[in-house]
Amino acid sequence: MSNEIIFDTIAKQEWLEAATDPISKAVHNLFPGDAGRAVKNALHGTWLGHPLHPVLTDIPVGAWTLAMVLDALDGLGASKDLRAGADFAIGFGLLGAVGSAVTGVTDWSETDGRGKTIGLMHGLLNVAATSLYTASHFMRKKKTKRSAGIALSMLGFAIANASAYLGGHLVFGEQIGVDHTATPDATQPEEFRAAIGEDKLSENTPTRVEVQDTAVVLVKRHGRIFALSATCPHLGGPLDEGKLVGDAIQCPWHASELALEDGHVVNGPTTFPARCYDVRIRNGMVEIRSASKQAITASSPVAAA
Repeated sequence: MSNEIIFDTIAKQEWLEAATDPISKAVHNLFPGDAGRAVKNALHGTWLGHPLHPVLTDIPVGAWTLAMVLDALDGLGASKDLRAGADFAIGFGLLGAVGSAVTGVTDWSETDGRGKTIGLMHGLLNVAATSLYTASHFMRKKKTKRSAGIALSMLGFAIANASAYLGGHLVFGEQIGVDHTATPDATQPEEFRAAIGEDKLSENTPTRVEVQDTAVVLVKRHGRIFALSATCPHLGGPLDEGKLVGDAIQCPWHASELALEDGHVVNGPTTFPARCYDVRIRNGMVEIRSASKQAITASSPVAAA
């Protein structure tokens, strides 16, 4: 069975698809108001500039791999030190699994479609693996049940690896958790190019333009024009169809908010900033180019956005 058949089979499971919306709604209800939004931002990793979930997944995976190695060595030498090390590694991995689960379900609640269905299966496998390791942790404390506890941890390790396989596909196949504006600089306009007539821009109305095959959203606010990538970094939502929230633009898909001034993340779920562009007005035309890294001189009519 090819990889794609596996993913398609999971994505087409009606019972999984039916469960996504109620579970996602329940997760959203756990984070009410501004305080809840701040907590979600922290769990997404907006402060880190990178999704927090994949950082924490390394803890249980690494700890449980170490436990398996120590168990194998213990089987050869029956060392109490090795047993203690394996037991500690499993306990430490369980602590990491809690953090990984909390951040993972928070990220998952802000996904859609096929990725959300596969992501739910990924989460269910993680729950199964964690449950097996929890049972193993307690069984290992009793001499008569230690062997059974080790067997449970081996089964948990196999399930955890199957889950990790799905997790890898979610990133590399479904492109969840990646920067959807990370296009090569070579495709960006290095020199100023005309985008639209200034008179066609309305105040506080996001407007989509295409420059050198690059989709850009222009926003005229308080007489100044800002230019950002029209694609939300989170899951590729159309920012030009979003609305303004203060001095930020909000994605219509998952409500990520990105600052007009420099593209920084105001609110998640995105953890990546928006790509910004330099703007100038020439002969009534709005012109843009890829944001300059050089300081803008007073004699230049360019406004960095």
